[in-house]
Amino acid sequence: MKKFRQLAAFVGLLAVGLVLSGCAAPAPIPAARAHSDSVVLQNDLQYGTARGQKLLLNACLPKSKKAPTAAMILVHGGGFDSGTKDFGGMTALCSELADGGIAAFSVDYRLAPRFAYPAQVNDVTDALAWLRESAQVAQFGIDPERIGLFGSSAGAIIASSIGTNGTGSRTSGDRVAVVVAMSPAVDLTENGLLLGDPSKTAITSILQYLGCSDFTDCPNSRESSPLYAVDKTDPAFYIAISEKELVPVEQGKAMVLALKKVGVPVTLDVKPGKRHALELLDEATRASIRQFLVDNLVNSTRPTE
Repeated sequence: MKKFRQLAAFVGLLAVGLVLSGCAAPAPIPAARAHSDSVVLQNDLQYGTARGQKLLLNACLPKSKKAPTAAMILVHGGGFDSGTKDFGGMTALCSELADGGIAAFSVDYRLAPRFAYPAQVNDVTDALAWLRESAQVAQFGIDPERIGLFGSSAGAIIASSIGTNGTGSRTSGDRVAVVVAMSPAVDLTENGLLLGDPSKTAITSILQYLGCSDFTDCPNSRESSPLYAVDKTDPAFYIAISEKELVPVEQGKAMVLALKKVGVPVTLDVKPGKRHALELLDEATRASIRQFLVDNLVNSTRPTE
């Protein structure tokens, strides 16, 4: 695999500004501007259209590159009913990843309650397909075989769903090379309520995402649960969660057990206290994620299927 460039710069991942709070379209070529002399930003690119709604993303690209770069798609949180590609520190994350040599793309997706599952998963999957088209590969200088997902809170559920979708090669189609999931709920069924003590806020958000009033009569609750879709060809996962936060730590641990059972590499980073999603990104976790991406995305030697 290609060697990672500007690795030292990635040490500063998320050091500033990280707080919680259908059809493919041709890529426009907006006026780009440099950031910190090492990043080029291209904002509000349209990657698709769904039900008449334009789907947009921001691109953060390493300014200096001599070979196709690995890429990460960033999926924001917001309880499924709020948030944007610029929400909750995603702008800073996008820029910092690019500053460290990884192209990053922060995406919008359709929101609940107007749109329920699988709209959100479909939108981010469309963004992945769009990035793999030859026009975007050439424009952004990315390697279509090395694309991963970084999801925060609600975005972690979406990212985990896509990461466990399908089987086989992780280098094409709707498959990805890695998933970083910050505070993911992975069992959205009635059984998931038995994993720890989920907060009322989390339960309300997930039911809204599923388009259901309760878990006992929710036909797609199992289909939407990443836990039940795990198989041995899935990408390496990095799961961060805290002991007493919005999402029970048992959700993260259940996913780790499922992945380990089939031999998928997984890192579990459990923090004390109640920090949630991007709030978990202290210095130690940033360094751990950096090494995870180097090992499993940039320089991975794991067979692709």
